[in-house]
Amino acid sequence: MFILDTVMYTEGMRTVSSMYPKSSPQGFKERLSAARSERPLLIVVPGSGLIARCAVNSNADALMVLNAGIYRSLGTGSLASFLPFGNANDQTESLLREQILPRSKDVPVIAGVFAADQTQPLRDRLKTLQDLGVAGIVNWPAVGFVDGTFREVLESEGLGSDLEAEMLAMAQEAGFITFGFALGVTEVQKFIKVEVDALVLDVGLTRVSDDVRAKRDDLHRAITRLNQLSKAADDQRDSVQIVFGGPIVTPEDLSEVFRHTSIHGFAGGSVFERLPVRDVVETTVHRFKGVTMSQRGHTTETLGEMVGGSQAMRDVFQTICRVAPNDVTVCIEGESGTGKELVAALLHRLSSRSNHPFVTLNCGAIPESLLESELFGHEKGAFTGAERRRIGKFELAHGGTLFLDEIADLSPHAQVALLRVLQQREVTRVGGDSAILVDVRILAASNRPLHKLVAAGEFRADLYYRLNTICVQLPRLRDRLDDIPLLVETILADLRARLNREISGISSTFEKKLWEHAWPGNIRELEQVIHRSAILEEGSILEGWSFVPEPEEETAMTKQIAPPSIAASSNHRKAVEALLKAGGNKTHAAAALNVTRKTLYRWLKK
Repeated sequence: MFILDTVMYTEGMRTVSSMYPKSSPQGFKERLSAARSERPLLIVVPGSGLIARCAVNSNADALMVLNAGIYRSLGTGSLASFLPFGNANDQTESLLREQILPRSKDVPVIAGVFAADQTQPLRDRLKTLQDLGVAGIVNWPAVGFVDGTFREVLESEGLGSDLEAEMLAMAQEAGFITFGFALGVTEVQKFIKVEVDALVLDVGLTRVSDDVRAKRDDLHRAITRLNQLSKAADDQRDSVQIVFGGPIVTPEDLSEVFRHTSIHGFAGGSVFERLPVRDVVETTVHRFKGVTMSQRGHTTETLGEMVGGSQAMRDVFQTICRVAPNDVTVCIEGESGTGKELVAALLHRLSSRSNHPFVTLNCGAIPESLLESELFGHEKGAFTGAERRRIGKFELAHGGTLFLDEIADLSPHAQVALLRVLQQREVTRVGGDSAILVDVRILAASNRPLHKLVAAGEFRADLYYRLNTICVQLPRLRDRLDDIPLLVETILADLRARLNREISGISSTFEKKLWEHAWPGNIRELEQVIHRSAILEEGSILEGWSFVPEPEEETAMTKQIAPPSIAASSNHRKAVEALLKAGGNKTHAAAALNVTRKTLYRWLKK
């Protein structure tokens, strides 16, 4: 029993002494009238106290409490309220007492009443709701949802819309604001006749569609139906307010309805409760499931934030796990966007230095004149602008790891200075005299092969050998196309939370286009492609219509081997033979031919 609700039972008769906040029916009626010329009326149909509290905090104009909300909270649709799972009026009253009214504050509450309930006189039911502080009454469950022979029987027995109209008239006499829930012209006319204060026009179930065209068609059909139903109330347009419920899932949908109709407001249940709650819970659980315990090991498809199930990535994972515990310098090479920073972070996290600093310096972003100061620090007054002593990256990383990104951009002078530190394990601040011992593990990264730079005389050989105790070579994305589905799902899991929307996946057409692209920007480019599509498209299945793949161009050497027709025929034959020998495994076939899967697919097409 809730503290806010004091209920006394005496001799089987229920006397209600309520401490629920009560709203003024007159004030609610004035708000209804204002919906004609001011902002539209927004009514939330909550199925739990949580949704009610959120609606109140968001300044909803009213709460409409129907037993349908109970079934939405159970994970089913509103239609379950028409099935014989219990007394609808008792269910609504229980929902009011236990969850909605204690959290409604001064927001008006409208309660659904099933007119054909014979377990208690309707006047007694209305009196109980009035004592609880309910301001409005609506006919629910509404028999307008029923059709066919069953509907005919209900009407012939006097249990149909005529009885609902009588109940609403009775509620109006008792001082309630009345809402007629109508699905057809007949009900609209009957409720207008008993002079209800407002009509709730239902024009379809609320559901999410992945098909943008189908969604637009549903919305336009709803608009057409709304105009047909509201036209039946033309004679009373000056005295009755009209709100609606239907296939509305976004504010843009609602704006479209207001643009093409003369409706005064909107009443929604699933759009404020079932749909967002489902999306948020599923996304949150999915993101939690995606968290890896890299400190305890790794799976065949993930290591920390790195994702990949291809053989190339499994080799990288194995190298990282074997190298990380050993206190040696490591050189990480790979094209831009392949994840060199992630490898460096993992090497530090899996090492014995993980509880000490991890310091990063982008060698290509520091001016030559300031590089020594960044690396080794400087004393106050060492040069113009040196107003105070500054600690360098080596001292900051003492006991931990220093990651030198884009090390190939170091000038010859900086290379000499770095080599000296690696040899002597000490630094001298710019403008200082004393040497400072440092214990730092060096990780270096480059998007250009350092051994080629050494051969070209652009990088010191002695520094290269100091840095290159172990080399981790990261594969290009176009050499590990099998990992695209895993990478896409990882990217989408992040976008669901960042964009606060449900994105189920990508279409097969979009995936095919991803396989056809050359990916010069590697994973970083893939992230941008998926992110751009998620922003530009509305559906939960991304189609990638804004993405145009650019296949990898054949080298000049390949073009000179033979005329196009001969070369194409030869390559196709080799690809087919390799595929047959590999038992249909394209990865093995490409490896046997010493080409990428991308090239193998191109040869097979030719």
